[in-house]
Amino acid sequence: MIDIHHHCLPGVDDGPRDWTDAVEQCRFAAREGIETIIATPHVLRGRWKNTSRSELEQRLEMLREKVGDSPRLVLGSEYFFAHDIAEVLRAGNAIIPLAGSRYVLIEFASHTIPPLVEQPLYRMQLDGWIPVIAHPERNTVFQAKPELLESLISLGAKTQITSGSFMNEFGADAKQCAENWLRRGLVHLVATDAHNVERRPPRAREAIARIAELASSEIAEALTQHNPQCILQNRSLNYEPEIVPLSAGRGFLTRLKGFFTQS
Repeated sequence: MIDIHHHCLPGVDDGPRDWTDAVEQCRFAAREGIETIIATPHVLRGRWKNTSRSELEQRLEMLREKVGDSPRLVLGSEYFFAHDIAEVLRAGNAIIPLAGSRYVLIEFASHTIPPLVEQPLYRMQLDGWIPVIAHPERNTVFQAKPELLESLISLGAKTQITSGSFMNEFGADAKQCAENWLRRGLVHLVATDAHNVERRPPRAREAIARIAELASSEIAEALTQHNPQCILQNRSLNYEPEIVPLSAGRGFLTRLKGFFTQS
């Protein structure tokens, strides 16, 4: 697995408390089969500003020295959405795209989606960036209005579902949405969003097996290996699922199996 959403840098947000915890978290990830981690500290979220890229790069390098070569560690960030995202990206001094690519991980508050969200996401795409919406299945608005998520996908956004949602770690609603959206082709990436080894560990194997059971092993690999690899290589995603209309039912799952497009 290539984990594109992972809080492993100590002392910068609500991830690991110290270097010992951070190292153990990375080793836990390696045992789960995670070969590469994109470290995604919270950026411009409340008390977690993290606007010094050089400081985050220094912390990542220190963690690399302590962890070794497995897992591989690269830098990104998780940006707390605001309507000036395009302007902040143009300034180039706060938001760190995933692994230096054109993909930008964006989170929303868990109970709201701001009005007129489409315009800023569109503006950032005009500048060449690709928005990746973090854990939409855990957002109550997306849960109630999946058509809003569909509209953002139709405008070019990608989605990242949390692996633990498939294992009911974030409640029944998140689990149901993760499973339904997988069937309907609304999922592009799966990541752990790990924060520590006690309450939010980087578990992957069980979720990957569950995705394979719900869809196929090919789709499980696409969401956890092939598409994340495309982000590392800064190219278009290999797997772009066809969105299945709500009225179509589960019978359209066969359309998703093996549906790959090579960029």
